[in-house]
Amino acid sequence: MFLDMPLESIHKFAFKAAQAASCAGEQGKYWEMHDRLFENQSALEPWTAHAEAIGLDVAKFEQCLASGKFDDEIRRDMAEARKVGVTGTPAFLVGRTEPNSSKVRVLAVLKGAKAFADFKAELDRLLEEAAKPAADSAPEPGASAEAESLTPPGGGSPPVAPVDPSPSSPALTNLSSDGKLDVTTLATLDRILRTAPSESPAWIAAPRSDPRALALADELSEAFSRAGWRVRPVRRTQLRFRPGIYLFAGEEDPPAYVVTVRLALDEAGFSPTYGTAYRSFYDEKKKNDPSWEGFPFVPEQTFLLVIGRVE
Repeated sequence: MFLDMPLESIHKFAFKAAQAASCAGEQGKYWEMHDRLFENQSALEPWTAHAEAIGLDVAKFEQCLASGKFDDEIRRDMAEARKVGVTGTPAFLVGRTEPNSSKVRVLAVLKGAKAFADFKAELDRLLEEAAKPAADSAPEPGASAEAESLTPPGGGSPPVAPVDPSPSSPALTNLSSDGKLDVTTLATLDRILRTAPSESPAWIAAPRSDPRALALADELSEAFSRAGWRVRPVRRTQLRFRPGIYLFAGEEDPPAYVVTVRLALDEAGFSPTYGTAYRSFYDEKKKNDPSWEGFPFVPEQTFLLVIGRVE
């Protein structure tokens, strides 16, 4: 199976290239166009030159490209990728089939080119987790059972849960003891965040009981501001979190700048857990249990970046 994943936030011709390949595929030459575009990434325009080079009916190709007939199909592919945590290429999904079903449950996403040792380490970790007794997953003192279901559809592990922090946690490798990010991380964030429209809004939250998490939240808030984003004051919450970075999109299909946030965090080494449709998820949880605690979104809010526990 081959799905489209144009990274529009960092490649301005990515979506058009996906359209061009699909239009070539309509004439039976998808892979010829695919390969040619990859070989000529510095000279993508004019598109008709590539169509002519691989022997397409150029008039039909131009008509297809202008019609946008494959736009919805490409967007669906992108949405499917986002649902399982893929924000760039290459990416690898590790999962298992559900009992009595052909469906595969994604357990982990490995992003970027990886060595065999990386795959082995991830598989060993998942096998070890699967072998743990059920008692190992009991809530930590003070954490409510309701709070453990904080992640909306499309997300990974919930942020409020009893997990021991790992020294190699992505949220820690680029963070000093005083809560400051290193120069390389800040440069990466700045480079990608600047690709979003100026004055894009941002919302960030962190547990008030964790000084280092708050320091990281402030660092990220400043990084967004320097890149031209309109950042709301950091929300200091009483909720408790497991280590990590969590990005909750308010809707199932969020604005493109939310994808930019996710890409920036990925490239900077944070590997955020991502969930969509948080607004409806929150409403449903509160409807079923008014005492449940989560993050209410204000009407104009499109996402929330949550900083987990830093130890």
